[in-house]
Amino acid sequence: MKLNLKLSPLQINALVHHFPKPPYAPEKNREIKVARAVLEKVILKFEKKELEIRRQKVDLFSKKPKKVSFGLEYYEAHYLERFIGVVEAFPMNDYDRNVLRMIKSNLNQQLA
Repeated sequence: MKLNLKLSPLQINALVHHFPKPPYAPEKNREIKVARAVLEKVILKFEKKELEIRRQKVDLFSKKPKKVSFGLEYYEAHYLERFIGVVEAFPMNDYDRNVLRMIKSNLNQQLA
């Protein structure tokens, strides 16, 4: 089962900005290892798209950037929602917080 998530380039940038950067602290807990393995694939998917958007040629007369659609597997959406729940506790600007909450609520509605 696939879930769809549509985000604007600014929303993708806000999400990618809060992804953890390697190296990670070693973990012995199985649940954390599984979550990290799934999230690595999701993070790579979002970072690739964000890099593609950033590399696109933008000029004065280009059209407004369209929303990008992401297809996430059920388990990928679950772990992304859990990750956003953890990240929300960290200090960030209002725009990023609102974007993360919007993504989290969108995923929550589709997962239910």
